[in-house]
Amino acid sequence: MLLNKDRAFDIMEKYNIEAIIASMPENVTYLTDFWSLTHRLIKATQNFAVFTRKRDLDPFIITSAGDMDLAADQEECRTENFLTFGTFYVERPAEAILSNTEERYQRLLDLSKPKKDAVTALTECLEDIGVTRGRVAVDEGNITPDAYNTLNKRFPEVEFIPGYQILREIRLIKTQDEVNRLERSSEIIELGIRNAIKAICEGATEFEISQALLKKVIENGAVSSWPAVGVGLRGGLSNVIPAPYPVKNGDLIRFDVGCVYKYYNSDCARTVVLGKAGEKQQAYHHAIKSGLEKALDIIRPGVRVSEIFKTAVQGVRDAGLPHYRRHHVGHGIGIEPYEPPFLTETSQEILEEGMVVNVETPYYEMGLGGIQLEDTVMVTADGYRPFTKSSRDLQIV
Repeated sequence: MLLNKDRAFDIMEKYNIEAIIASMPENVTYLTDFWSLTHRLIKATQNFAVFTRKRDLDPFIITSAGDMDLAADQEECRTENFLTFGTFYVERPAEAILSNTEERYQRLLDLSKPKKDAVTALTECLEDIGVTRGRVAVDEGNITPDAYNTLNKRFPEVEFIPGYQILREIRLIKTQDEVNRLERSSEIIELGIRNAIKAICEGATEFEISQALLKKVIENGAVSSWPAVGVGLRGGLSNVIPAPYPVKNGDLIRFDVGCVYKYYNSDCARTVVLGKAGEKQQAYHHAIKSGLEKALDIIRPGVRVSEIFKTAVQGVRDAGLPHYRRHHVGHGIGIEPYEPPFLTETSQEILEEGMVVNVETPYYEMGLGGIQLEDTVMVTADGYRPFTKSSRDLQIV
């Protein structure tokens, strides 16, 4: 199970919340282990999940009637608390012999009585489970103003409050299922980087290098989230999109890449040089590496996030890059690629055991390119456990 139930109940009690309504795809999946194709692909689609303080009640899922095949086929999602909307047709000949998945599909179709739209299904769900007064947190990330107004009119005794940050607060501490997926996602992206490095040679393009990365990612059951592979001066473009730009001898190649494995993200950065590294390249990479490792050295429960920022930036400066500046040196990671805590100078957040964070020290310079290292770690009782494990050295190919 992805959902950290005990933490969810504690935080709901903290804010005196009777129920949480998720609207963003990531939050619906987190609460229910259910993934909807239309919800992910079509931004205007409104799907919801409802989670209450009633410990014996599974979450409810409001989704399109056309998603019932996914509900039947997703082994992780075992609830049958589906409320559907819209129309979808699938035929069942009398002589058909059904597979186990088809039998569950048929059962879910029989149980669901589709409503005209998602909001109608949502309001009926709240009424049926008795959530008609008190405070309800609504994930404002993917709910329309009209839908929000409908809820307020339909439930005058309910105080609806913003719920997106509350859900993020719940998600700060990862469950074992989340940890397993995050660790595997990190393993896969490092396999991808390793394969991409093998493709580096004079004349190889960003396209070809990133394709080698993507091939290995897909072979291992994940999908790419962003293949930022920058060659030479293009490595100085922080959001570089791979292009038919060839590698030349002496070029830096900056990887800042991630993948998604079973909905969970990875994010890793490494830097490579083709041929002999120049003195400046080596010196700056040493500084970047030193700052990152000093920041990692202080990670443990109770440490202020702002201290990680200060340690990383000062570590880079002290190691030979005195003009180094950053707005952040990392972030949490999970079912979203960027989650709290955000490692900034002004953050008041404190590390807790079970958080998973990315620590990074990127550097971009016009006329030079980009140098970057980034690692994913889980905060443990006495420090951290690394999810990314490849060498941080400037790799020469």
